[in-house]
Amino acid sequence: MAAGLEVRKNAVVSRVRVRPLVRAGAGVVAGLALGCTLAGCRQTASLSMQEVVVQFKDGATAADHARVYEECGNLPGASPEPLVTDSKYKATLLYNVRYRVDHASNYELQQLYNCLSKDPSVEGYKPPTDPGQ
Repeated sequence: MAAGLEVRKNAVVSRVRVRPLVRAGAGVVAGLALGCTLAGCRQTASLSMQEVVVQFKDGATAADHARVYEECGNLPGASPEPLVTDSKYKATLLYNVRYRVDHASNYELQQLYNCLSKDPSVEGYKPPTDPGQ
């Protein structure tokens, strides 16, 4: 019987020693979960940034780019990004007309698309992507 009491005491002592480890482990897991959640929010913040990129026909000049930039830059819901004209990269100069449309309605987007399609130097545009896709 005395031996049975000893085992029971050791079992109680063992449980007491394990509880602080379980609490510490739970704290670490909760901290990691919070850190991952906050990091995820920061990484998905860019999904709300949407832009329309104008694609010009071959042979379009810098004057064509500037004209489209000015003509369609004052529409509601479309905010023109700065027009880069002095880059050493050809792709930057080809796709330098961009409009931020983060908060544009479907109607405002259609107004921008209509404006872009009126210019003969515009081949098309890359519409904003749906973050849900």
